[in-house]
Amino acid sequence: MPSLLTGKNPPIREKRLDTLSAYVGEVGPLLAEFDKVNAQGAQQGVEQRIRTFSQSTPDDLVTALALLSRLRDVALIVHGPRGCAASLLAGGSRWLTTNINQRETILGADAKLREAVRLLHRRGQGSLRALFIVATPSVAINNDDILSVVEELGDELDLPILPVFTSGFSSKTAVQGADIAFHSLLKCARLTPIPEGEPGHPPLRRNNLVNLLSVSELPEERAEAERLLAALGLESLTLPNGAGIDAFRHTASAAASIPLDFDEAHYLGTALQQVADIPYLPLPRPIGVANTGRWLFGIGKALHREGAAQALHTREITAPPLVDLLTSAPLRGVRVHLSLPPATALGLLDLVRELGGEPVGLTVTHLDRLHLEALREHHRRFPSLQLHVGNQQGFEEVNLLQRLRPDLYLGLGQGGSLVQAARLGIPAVALERVPLIGYRSLPAFARQVAKALTNR
Repeated sequence: MPSLLTGKNPPIREKRLDTLSAYVGEVGPLLAEFDKVNAQGAQQGVEQRIRTFSQSTPDDLVTALALLSRLRDVALIVHGPRGCAASLLAGGSRWLTTNINQRETILGADAKLREAVRLLHRRGQGSLRALFIVATPSVAINNDDILSVVEELGDELDLPILPVFTSGFSSKTAVQGADIAFHSLLKCARLTPIPEGEPGHPPLRRNNLVNLLSVSELPEERAEAERLLAALGLESLTLPNGAGIDAFRHTASAAASIPLDFDEAHYLGTALQQVADIPYLPLPRPIGVANTGRWLFGIGKALHREGAAQALHTREITAPPLVDLLTSAPLRGVRVHLSLPPATALGLLDLVRELGGEPVGLTVTHLDRLHLEALREHHRRFPSLQLHVGNQQGFEEVNLLQRLRPDLYLGLGQGGSLVQAARLGIPAVALERVPLIGYRSLPAFARQVAKALTNR
């Protein structure tokens, strides 16, 4: 099997995972389509839907910038018109844009890129551990020779300079940007996981160390996951969210890589498994009682800590706050529509059910083979569940909401249809700042939901 890191960029998700960015309808027919095989018995690719009307949607550039800006000790150069860097305005990372003009879009802007690299290096001297040059759709058109700039200035400045080749149009799913960013991180020779043993010998594994793969979780969510792992006697190397760039150098010592979001972290986990032989555990997102238990049991089984995982789960679910919450079933009789990234939405469906609610509608940004097992399980429990696949397609989602008329909307305030749901008179909860991971997040989530339902 060829290495994932062989090419300039990772294979697009549509080819690798049959990723869909457009669908409206029942779950059953789509599952049947994923199950189709050809005459040779191999899986048949899913039919890609094309929208006749599409609203604005984020692309791989936005996702790559969001991921890279969460790393410490790095700086970003957004090589393109200044509008391409707009998503970084609210962040705290060090960055600049080459701000190429119309003429440079056609004739190239290599000189301006060299100037930008040297400027950032001077400003960050002594504190920078790596510099990313993020290509944009405009640069994908004018074909600037970014690799020559990387090779020339990387040696001159003695600094890892990593090119990130986003194009905005190679894939219709924004999550492809996370794959591209991880591809660039791991492909750089100085950042490829290195053994911590003697040269020529296998890496020294530490049975109590795990790579905790966290891409966009809140600090409280990372802390809860680290708490649970510590209770199993495990030390966490949490990356990339909030980590320094040097964290990637120590990944090869870990006994396993554990994702908090199996969708966002999939490429990083599978690439580390291929490059450094670190087992990747594609576990469900630990949202709700059952899924957090599954997450712990999967870790316990892989790392020979089954007894500790079972004891921890039992101790957590028998604590009075959680027992009282589950007994009260605050969502009993409430019909719920969820609009979130797929791994979060599928985990939250379980939590809604645990709290007594009935999921009636599900909007996800994309859907692929990574999500089929969980989707099948939900389809068995709620066969009438309506599925909408679309990232920031508010027109489609509002039509679905008007048809379903749910009692509660759970989604994102930024880029979602939460405001439109509220305008329709549907109580709505924005989940950007609401922790969902683990056991201790459940009471806070329940309070937010109760507040929305009370203050209609």
